[in-house]
Amino acid sequence: MTRYILPTLKSPPALAALASATLLLTGCQKEEITAYRVPKVPPGAGDVSGQTPGLPPGHPSTGGAASAPRPHAHWDKLPAGWSESPSSGSRVSSFTISGTASQRAEAAIIAFPGMGGTDLDFVNLWRQQLGLAPLTEAELPKLVQPATIAGADGKLFDLTGAPKSGGDPAAERIIVALRKQDGVSWFIKLTGPAALVEQQKPAFLSFLKTLKFHAGADEAEPSATAPASAGPVPSQNAGQPAWTAPAHWKQLPPGAMQAAKYTVGEGKTVAEVTAVFLGGMGGGLKANLDRWRGQIGLAPSAANEVDQQAKPFDALGAGARIVEISGTDTKAGAPADMVVLVVPSGAGTWFYKLMGDKSVVAKEKDALVAFVKSAKP
Repeated sequence: MTRYILPTLKSPPALAALASATLLLTGCQKEEITAYRVPKVPPGAGDVSGQTPGLPPGHPSTGGAASAPRPHAHWDKLPAGWSESPSSGSRVSSFTISGTASQRAEAAIIAFPGMGGTDLDFVNLWRQQLGLAPLTEAELPKLVQPATIAGADGKLFDLTGAPKSGGDPAAERIIVALRKQDGVSWFIKLTGPAALVEQQKPAFLSFLKTLKFHAGADEAEPSATAPASAGPVPSQNAGQPAWTAPAHWKQLPPGAMQAAKYTVGEGKTVAEVTAVFLGGMGGGLKANLDRWRGQIGLAPSAANEVDQQAKPFDALGAGARIVEISGTDTKAGAPADMVVLVVPSGAGTWFYKLMGDKSVVAKEKDALVAFVKSAKP
């Protein structure tokens, strides 16, 4: 991770890293950067020594050790007027928000593994961005509010700057939600003109409740138990379909976020099949594509490559796509292929993934398609 060192900010290394990420979300404020350096990796971020810039940890050409996939988030659906925009670095997701009279606000989900820092450090950082004087510890409680974030208790900080002079006198306002989970500090930040932020605050608070955070991949692997017999998968949630699996697929207990999970093959010549349902596009097609590419040791895709790598697949209905990529399984360290079927359904999307030994994936691709087509309400 890289960071920017701010000219007047005296803070721990992790706080300076947060400053570099959050400065990207201060509306029209100008970034003032005086120094740039690569710091020591914060605790929990994984070992990236020897890694080639631009390539994910564990990529075959980096020579570095594989580490866990980068944190990511999912949500049920975006509030009205919000649109997803490209993200990079510690920003897991970014959004633009359109208001009246050409006003615009920005929101972002920012993740920092193993991050320290106190609430007062963070608040005074944001106050500095708004041109406000720092607070003391005694003054802090008046800015802290409780909030429900990803189904659990979190904190909300609400700050408004002084009215600006010049052509655009509207004051800037920053609302930041903070929750720590699985060794990751999650900051969800809303920034923009004070009136627009006030208008968007109810939608922002509702959005926080629908979030789901993941420190690594969605496909968490539970302890293996005796395989269940193949056949229709019983619905775990209302509205979830049941599928008819091929007889030679071995059903396993689904992991976190998974509706169904199977393994196929023997010994080291195996592949895994998973079915996951996420609201909307589950964080965006490119974000998911880049996560899958990272799991198979590939660099993120360019924006103009997404449609080429996630091609329309009309056999599964309007809007369905298929992703087929080859690389190296970053967990097993062996050559692997991946096929993902992306199938819109109501207010969300089903993601069916087949990944593992190249020969098994090639043999089971048609079976995966048939499995998806077998879905019954």
